[in-house]
Amino acid sequence: MALVSMSEMLRTAKAGGYAVGQFNLYGLHWIQAALQAAEELRSPVILAASERIVDYLGGYRTIAVMAQEQIKEMSITVPVALHLDHGTSVESCKRAVDAGFTSVMIDGSHRPIEENIAMTREVVAYAHPRGVSVEAEVGTVRRHGGTG
Repeated sequence: MALVSMSEMLRTAKAGGYAVGQFNLYGLHWIQAALQAAEELRSPVILAASERIVDYLGGYRTIAVMAQEQIKEMSITVPVALHLDHGTSVESCKRAVDAGFTSVMIDGSHRPIEENIAMTREVVAYAHPRGVSVEAEVGTVRRHGGTG
């Protein structure tokens, strides 16, 4: 099975009343372990690469190719999404989309809300026509008596 849209995967999960696990990747063995467990459990899975570790893993394209090739090599039949976690710029999200990621998170939470919204709109305008879902990090929620 090819990589799928995270939006569609999560809509299906919501309708079916189940959760989908997301697992951060730190190397090829992490991809293999997550895929093996997902296949054994017959469960969709989200493979996530945090932007801060992309270079360590060889870049966006390498991560996407590793995931796609392992899906083929391991004969994975369950839905798999590939997610960029905490992308800090519009450019990093675009690079992930172009490399084959099926979901990206734009994290503008440390910027003024107006700038965060503008960044999110730009990522959405680029990703959605390519079938890629977008998640946005809004910021910190403050609670009475402390921060959350």
